This record gives sequence, C-alpha cells and structure tokens, in this order.
Amino acid sequence: MPPPSRTPLTLIVATTPIPIPNTPTPQIRLGIGLNGTLPWPRIKADMTFFARVTSRPPSPGTTNAIIMGRKTYDSVPGNLRPLAKRINTVITRDVDGVGERVRKDLERRREKLASSSSSASSSSSSAGAVAGAGAGATEPETDALVCSGLEEAISGLEEKYADKLGKMFVIGGAEIYGAALREKMPAGVRIVMTNVEKVGYRENGDVFQCDTFFPVDRELLEERGWRRASAEEVTEWVGETVTGEWREEGEVRIQMVGYERVD
Repeated sequence: MPPPSRTPLTLIVATTPIPIPNTPTPQIRLGIGLNGTLPWPRIKADMTFFARVTSRPPSPGTTNAIIMGRKTYDSVPGNLRPLAKRINTVITRDVDGVGERVRKDLERRREKLASSSSSASSSSSSAGAVAGAGAGATEPETDALVCSGLEEAISGLEEKYADKLGKMFVIGGAEIYGAALREKMPAGVRIVMTNVEKVGYRENGDVFQCDTFFPVDRELLEERGWRRASAEEVTEWVGETVTGEWREEGEVRIQMVGYERVD
C-alpha cells in the first residue's frame, strides 16, 4: 500500500450523459471519450479550468502531480508533453520503452520552457528581470515519472518528491480512473467532475457519441459510498470559485461538481 498521503487523491474528469436503451428504469452512463480523444468540441472554459486547477500548487515550493495512462499521455499534443508546471506521472506496462520516450519529451519540453523564459526575461526591464528571477525560484517544476501501476505511482511520488509534492490528480483514462476509485487513501478520494451536455439535451435527447466511459454512473455514486459535495467545498478543493451552476459555451453547456468518498 502507498504511504500515508497528506492530500486526497482527486480524480478530475469531464463526462457527458449517455442514456442506456432498453432498460426497465432510465439509466445513464457517463461518456468520457471517442476514438482516443474527447467526444465534444474544444471547451475553452473546461480546458482552462483543468490547467489552472492541476497546475496550481497548494503552497510555494511544491508541485502537483497528474497521474494518467499511456494513451492519455499520448493524447496530449506533442509540443505540450509533458504538461508544464506538473509532475506528469504515466502508468504503462512498458515502463522501459515508454519511459525512454517520456524522458526525451521531458528534455525537449524543458529546453523549450527555458528558452521561452529566457526570451521573456531579456525583453523585461532590469528590475522586472530581478523580480521574475525571484518568482521563478518558487514556480512549480515540470517533471515526469513512469510507473507500472497506480500504487507504484503514488508511492513513487511520495518518496521522490516528499515535501515538494503538492496535490495528486488522476486525469484518465477509464482503466486508471477505475483503479483510483478502488484505492483506499488515508486522506480520502475525491472527484471533481465537469458535466458536459449538448445545449437542448434535456429537451430533445441529443447526445455526443462515446466509446469510452467513466467506471461508475453518476446515479450510483451515492449508493456506492460517495456524497455530493457543496459548491463551497469544491471551491476549497480546487482553489477557485465553483458555483455548481450551468453555463453555456457554443453548442455545449457545462457544470463543475464534486464528490467525496465517505465509506
């Protein structure tokens, strides 16, 4: 088992309702993917929310970890891998092969980030450059770790980063989410979920096509030992205001909610 964690394990996921046909009572599955990517068009509000929440450390000098499967890692655009200001923790059966590829990605990414930082500094005033250097000393680092399973990932993060480790987020895919939902963490397990619907779904039943699903249906969460958190609680979890209200962006509408395991 992983060592005692100072922070809950948080699953961060966007889902869309997919009704299950021919069932005695209405049932809904939660779709999360289609053909290795998201089922819906780019949702700027959700993408920026994900970036802010996962990269915002709980205290200066710490860095958050994002835990994902190899396919999820590969779904990130190549020029953004590994994601900056986070410890990208990749779970795969091919630790050696994927590890070498991730190492090379990390080297290129760090070089690019260093070049960008240098260019920004050279265009600043002397006073601004000094201030920037001071701020950079406490910026979250960009790093990567490759492991064979979730327990190994959690243990590796706790051991390697110790007091420098911030929050731990599981970001997919379905198999990794399933393992996280089964994990017994001393500090608990939480879900921060973005509900995604087509505008008009409630009226006409129009849905996104999905071939990958979250391992548990929303209606069954409470029956399986979970409770719906208040908007104030989710706000505290993520470090920014979450109202729980629906808002529209283009052809979709989204809502951020949270769940906490209580069993």
